[in-house]
Order: sequence, then structure tokens, then C-alpha cells
Amino acid sequence: MRDEIQEHNATIEDRHWWFVARRRILAALVAEIAGGRRLRIVDVGCSTGGNAGSLSAAHDVTGFDASGTAIRIARKRFPAARFEVAAGLDAPVAAARGADLVLLMDVIEHVEDDFRFLSSFAAALRPDAHLLVTVPAHPELWSAHDVASGHWRRYTLERLERVWRDLPLEPRLVTHCNALLAPLVRTARKLRRRKPPVHGTGADLAVPRTPVNALLRWTFERESGPLVSALRRGGDAPYRDGISLLAILRRRGGACAVIDRPADVPRDEHRPEPAR
Repeated sequence: MRDEIQEHNATIEDRHWWFVARRRILAALVAEIAGGRRLRIVDVGCSTGGNAGSLSAAHDVTGFDASGTAIRIARKRFPAARFEVAAGLDAPVAAARGADLVLLMDVIEHVEDDFRFLSSFAAALRPDAHLLVTVPAHPELWSAHDVASGHWRRYTLERLERVWRDLPLEPRLVTHCNALLAPLVRTARKLRRRKPPVHGTGADLAVPRTPVNALLRWTFERESGPLVSALRRGGDAPYRDGISLLAILRRRGGACAVIDRPADVPRDEHRPEPAR
């Protein structure tokens, strides 16, 4: 993700409905996974630290990001968490070996070989540790925001599940999310294609007017209860459609190989421009 988007997100993520509601949903899911324990959490692709910082009072959190700009901002904003620049996988994978939970939140869509990326962490995890993964859903929703954010793909449910199919990972919850607002987001994306981006980065995140922002945050936050209940009971996905996909995976015992993208997985339609 480009530095100008990192800097922009840092100015709005304490207020924007999507960031705030997602952090509260994340906190509820992590609390359910923890069951009263203080977890060792590794946040890979932590950006400017909002998720890691929000969890750092209750858990020991280390965030990694390739952007020195993002890590500089995160360290200043959230001194209770630890943040490290990591251009490759060596440092975050090493940290994952001692972790109870690894967060890959809106990360693997930025990686060309998402199979190798995710399996590297699965291979490092000890039995009963967890991965929490979120990705953007629905390839047909591809927009200028995906281009500006450096995405390789948006996911179908089947494409996401294919990434861990051959790994010793037990799915505890696999579902769409940001579901209640999906019709509104789809409409907004269609309208936005007809006019310039809302700010110079090309991404489409801007804080709405206060009453609208509060209503959107409240609506998204309502998904927290059904998601936690589904995780607790291990039942069906609470949402069949949504703008994102969420997976919580538990490491089973046994060996885990690091795998490359299989030959039967189609080539990605999109290829991000090199960072300038």
C-alpha cells in the first residue's frame, strides 16, 4: 500500500465508521478466541497500527508492516504495542512461532502468491494457535480503490477456501461480513465509478457527515453478536453475502509444508503497478 494511503488512513481511522466498527468486531472475536487468557498476537500488514493498538491493553501485540512510514506512525500512536518494519516474511514468520493468534487482515489480496504467504504462517504456528483472515469479497466489485490499494484480487468464498484446503487448518468460522451494509456499498461503488476519487490517493475512504457516520458504524457493529455466536457454536456462517470475507482457522497437529500457488488456480486478472 502506498505511503500516501497509509498517511491518509491514519488521519481517519479513529473516526471512520468502517475502521471503528471493524476494530470492535475484531475485539469481540479475539475475546472469544482468548477465553479470558492474555494472548500473544502477531498482526501482519498492520499498516498504521489501529487494530494492534486496539488490542494492546488486553494482549501482547506485535505488528509488522513493510512500510517504514506506517510503522513510524503506529509507534507514535500506540506505544503499548510493539511495531517492526519487515520487508519480507522472515521476521513475522519467526514471531508467529510463539504466537497464539496471527492476524492477516486485508493482507493476502496484496500478495501475488497468497498460497505461499498463508502456508508460511500455518507452518510456523503451534497446534491450537489461530489465524484470523479477512479479504475483500466479490471480484465484480473491483474498483479504483482496489487499484490504488495495490490489490491482486478480490475473493469469492471458494477461492479463499482453496488457499488453506491442503493445510492442517481447521475452519472455526468462515463467513461473509460487512453484510448489513452490502446493498449500500454496492450502490456507492457504482456511483463512484462515474466521478473522480474522493481524495488524491485514488482510494475511496472519506469520513461521512457525523450522523451518517454514526449510523453506518452502528449498523456494521451489529454484526459482532452473530459472528461471535457462530464462532462459539461452530455452526453455519451467519452471513451469506457481504463486502468482505472472514475466516478464523485453528492449527491442527502434524507437519505443514509451505506450498506455492497450485497450477490449477487461475492466474489473477489484475497486476498492481510497481510502487513509486
